[in-house]
Amino acid sequence: MWRKLLAGTAMISMKSVKCSDLGSAMNDLPEYTWEEIRTHKTPGQSVWIVMGNGVYDITRFVEMHPGGDKILLAAGSSADPFWNLYRIHKQEKVYDMLESLRIGNLKAGEKLEAMNDPFSGDPNRSAHLITHTEKAYNGELPNDLLTEKILTPNNEFFVRNHLPVPVVDENTYELELILEDEKCTSFSLKDLKSKFPIVSVESSIQCAGNRRFEANQQGVTRGVEWRGGAIGNAIWTGVRLRDILKYLGEINPEYKHVQIEALDTDPNGPFGTSIPIEKAMDSDTVLAFEMNGETLPRDHGFPVRLIVPGYVGVRNIKWVKRITLSTSESPLIWHKRDYRLFSPNDSLGNVNFEERQPVYDMPVQSVICSPLDSTSFNSKNENVNFKGFAYSGGGRGIVRVELTTDHGESWTEAQLEKRPQRLGRRWSWAFWNANIPASDIEKEVCVRAIDDAGHGQPESLKSIWNYRGLLTNSWHCIHLTRK
Repeated sequence: MWRKLLAGTAMISMKSVKCSDLGSAMNDLPEYTWEEIRTHKTPGQSVWIVMGNGVYDITRFVEMHPGGDKILLAAGSSADPFWNLYRIHKQEKVYDMLESLRIGNLKAGEKLEAMNDPFSGDPNRSAHLITHTEKAYNGELPNDLLTEKILTPNNEFFVRNHLPVPVVDENTYELELILEDEKCTSFSLKDLKSKFPIVSVESSIQCAGNRRFEANQQGVTRGVEWRGGAIGNAIWTGVRLRDILKYLGEINPEYKHVQIEALDTDPNGPFGTSIPIEKAMDSDTVLAFEMNGETLPRDHGFPVRLIVPGYVGVRNIKWVKRITLSTSESPLIWHKRDYRLFSPNDSLGNVNFEERQPVYDMPVQSVICSPLDSTSFNSKNENVNFKGFAYSGGGRGIVRVELTTDHGESWTEAQLEKRPQRLGRRWSWAFWNANIPASDIEKEVCVRAIDDAGHGQPESLKSIWNYRGLLTNSWHCIHLTRK
């Protein structure tokens, strides 16, 4: 994506730009005052921004911005606060692109706008997590640690944050319940725990972008390069969402959606999404305040997280602030422009978001967790042991897991660790293991799973690739060498 942008935006001579040099004053360029800069904030006519001491004309770049129209929040002003909020900007190729749009310097003596680190209040994380981005934080367990426990320890559960972690006082926290635009009532954390029955549900949560690293081998995508560990399983304790909704009395059948708004925000507004009313009324959809018997950790939604079993991680909203019964889906940009069923032909430049359905259920998935990819095995041993997990969304359980060493010509069925789960409510992952003769292993070993609806994983990634790298569930393959 950035290579294409660089090719189409060059305005001044290009040289590699370091982070520390970005926005530094440059000789022989005109100077501008804030008064002049603030007159350039009209899309389609003239849009300028300031980074450090640098002034940039981004008029032609606005429509190509990977983050959409969020860039206009900085029009005619400093982009520094937004730059620090989205750490994906911290790449040399992005610095180069921005410097290609440089037109001048902030006039000497003009006061620089203050830059606070919005992530300074984030919690500490486990050293076991592989950190993909620090701000916002995104980290996963290495694959070989995933299957150590059926319930993922809280501090080792993958962390998917889009924005800074909110700092919340449980004593002043309130959950708002709204009918369309009319505020109806609110609940304190104490209210939730005392006015409604307490229930628990075991449910796995998987990021829609899990295994995006593999999708990037097929073609460049946008998002965190998860290796396979963006999934975890926990017992969530709280109150049923339907009990909260029924508190207001009979629900008008015109309401088709439940919109959820979170406490984490950026300058464009709060994070949020919506789910169909039918799923909201399911007895296993809960507003959780405990995770594996402990107070919900901050990274996982303290004080209240919505748990929607079988749905992709993004619908399991953390830090729930407001719930709205509505006739329409969420209007928030995070719901309208992302996490949708994109096709291989879609791109940021041509996709019609309104035509693409939101992702809800996760497709069937399996991953080889041990041995790790690109490792070796002792060819003198009789067998090599393989372990991993399998999971399917929508309450569909795993009925079979198979491995192949010959590109699907033959298969070895793995042994599933069976656990009692109700039909249609099989919300948790399954662990599996298999022994394969060492003599059968040449180089590549692949796994596939089949769920109780007969759904299997596609062999090829090519047929399901999309520019966001979502729902990557082709056969998971690892490469081994003999020793």
